[in-house]
Amino acid sequence: MKRFLVIEDGREYSDRFGRFLSSEFSFERATSFAQAAEAWRGCAGLLLDLDFRRTQAALLVDEAGAPAPKSAAEIQGILILRALRKRGCELPALLFADFDDGKRASRLEAELGPLRVIASSESLPTIAGYLRGL
Repeated sequence: MKRFLVIEDGREYSDRFGRFLSSEFSFERATSFAQAAEAWRGCAGLLLDLDFRRTQAALLVDEAGAPAPKSAAEIQGILILRALRKRGCELPALLFADFDDGKRASRLEAELGPLRVIASSESLPTIAGYLRGL
């Protein structure tokens, strides 16, 4: 069974995926870069939320994994992925983000690949298809 690391500040994704997709996949949850840096090995891929506004300021990181200001919370998923990539994590990733600008998603996918940016409202059957392909 493929195991995925869900990196989020809440429980929305991990609960939803665990409830509806656990017959086919297993999910582990990390709520910060520090947890993700320890947990990604052995996973088939990463599932990242973009916004970490509920996270304590002391746990926010910049793209190098160093402490970051509270303003970094709005793009914390991107910063966590960048920091993981700098530490050798080459796992495919899905970033749940709702960008108004499609070019931003394309730039991120090119820069941080293998990465696919998908809408946070994407359907479970579509997400399951992405997970099967990872």
